[in-house]
Amino acid sequence: MVKKEVVLKNGTEAFDAWENPPAPIYMQFYFFNLTNPLEVLDGDRPAVVEIGPYTYREYRPMEQVDFQDNGTKVAAVNTKTYIFQPNMSRGPESDLIRTVNIPALTVMEKFKDSSFEANLISSYMKATDEGMFTTRTVGELLWGYEDSLLKALSTFKPDLDDVFGLFYKSNASNDGQYVFFTGQKNYKDFARVDTWNGE
Repeated sequence: MVKKEVVLKNGTEAFDAWENPPAPIYMQFYFFNLTNPLEVLDGDRPAVVEIGPYTYREYRPMEQVDFQDNGTKVAAVNTKTYIFQPNMSRGPESDLIRTVNIPALTVMEKFKDSSFEANLISSYMKATDEGMFTTRTVGELLWGYEDSLLKALSTFKPDLDDVFGLFYKSNASNDGQYVFFTGQKNYKDFARVDTWNGE
C-alpha cells in the first residue's frame, strides 16, 4: 500500500507535493557596499560593508504536466518565481548598493582587442562620466536594469542585450522540460529524471 503512494499519479499526496512543493524555500542575497570608490581608483584597497540579507520566497510549481508512456513517465517544466519578503530582509529592494560596474568591466574585457569598440567604450564612458563603480538598487542588481553603455553598444552589436542583472531573466522562468519516471514500474525510480530538454 505504501509503495502505491510513492508514484507520481494524479490524486496521490506524492503527486500533489511534487507538483506544488508545500515547504517554503527562501533565497537570501547579500551585497558588499563599496565605501571608498575614489581611494580605490587611486590604488587603495577596497573598503566594503556587507549588507543583507534580502530575502525572497521561491515558488517552483511544476507546469505543463504531461503523463507519458502509460503513466510511467511525466513531463513538466519547473517555473521558478521569486517574491520579496520584507519582514525577513534587512531593508527594501530600493536600498542602494555601490559596487563594481559589472557591465562596463565585462565589455571592456570582451572588446579589449578590438580598437573600434574599445575606443567607443572609452569615449562613451568619458562623455557620460560613467565609471568603474555604479550605485544601483538591490532590485536592479538582482533582476535587471537597462544599462546605458550596453544600450549604446547594442546599436553596433545588435546581439548584445542592453539589460544587466545578476539574476536577469531568472524570475518567472524555467530551464526547459524535464521528463521524470513516475515510479509506476519501479518505486525506486520515483521522480528520477529521465531526460532534460530531450537529453
